[in-house]
Amino acid sequence: MKRKNNHSADVSPLDWADTLKALADESRLRIIRELLKQEATVQDLSKTLGIKIYNISRHLKILETGGLVKKRKEGVFRFYHITENLRSRLSTDNQVLDLGCCKFIFNGTTK
Repeated sequence: MKRKNNHSADVSPLDWADTLKALADESRLRIIRELLKQEATVQDLSKTLGIKIYNISRHLKILETGGLVKKRKEGVFRFYHITENLRSRLSTDNQVLDLGCCKFIFNGTTK
């Protein structure tokens, strides 16, 4: 079921099932927390989080499908960042993501 995003007319509607699926994994939540700080490459995330590059790539693909992250190409590198749609649903301190149906709180420590 698709739900219209009232926060921005230029962002396509989120598929809530894909979004919730994307957030239903501890590693993906850790990736989101890192990307809330700054954009990063797969290699950066792998080093910071201690997760193999293959697994980071797989998780990022799921996060992209869920409409949570996007990538931009710069030379041979792909930099991942939080989508504007996701940012519009975050509290001002980036600690609470409010999807309307539920809230995710990011103020814990990462492993």
